[in-house]
Amino acid sequence: MRIITINREFGSGGREVGKRLADVLHYRYYDSEIINAISLESNMDEGYVSSMLESGSFWDFPITYGNTFASFAEPQSNLTRLLVAERRVILDIAKKGENCVIVGRNADEILHGYHPFKIFVYAEMHSKIARCMEREKDGSHMTEKEMKKRIERIDSSRRRRNQLVGGGKWGAKESYNLCVNTTGCEIKKIVPGIADYIKAWFESAHAE
Repeated sequence: MRIITINREFGSGGREVGKRLADVLHYRYYDSEIINAISLESNMDEGYVSSMLESGSFWDFPITYGNTFASFAEPQSNLTRLLVAERRVILDIAKKGENCVIVGRNADEILHGYHPFKIFVYAEMHSKIARCMEREKDGSHMTEKEMKKRIERIDSSRRRRNQLVGGGKWGAKESYNLCVNTTGCEIKKIVPGIADYIKAWFESAHAE
């Protein structure tokens, strides 16, 4: 079984990298499917689940836990329930034994024992702003300044979330097997090269 996990800065195109990698490698792809599974398990609305896990609520949430998610200051809180459900869903995915790509959700740390190939996707701020503005041009009236603040807020939330689950330093090269800068890149053109690198990595790892 081969697992690829993707952490990414908001607006860097990490989700597209993950989806295209899954298509090229013929792996299962998990992203919104995880939110759906958590929603079903917790009996909560998908929109609410997504908002709670991405909003930055972690900043002031009084919990302390490591890889086991064992110690919570407020065990009845919805956020705690969602974090536990999320971990269980991701572990269940790994237990299926399928080759897969998992985007976000700190899957790299949760599945540490499965030795996934860990990718971090990033880009320069101007590139992230442009990608976000293009993606939301029909449904958003945000200025570039407002979009920049949104990107910074979401990335700060992801960094804080990573700290809470006891993972490596978010965005630091030593925490990943590959860091990809998508600034100025057409993602569909760089994915085949990334896929070749990943295949060589897994072949080398299995040979040891």
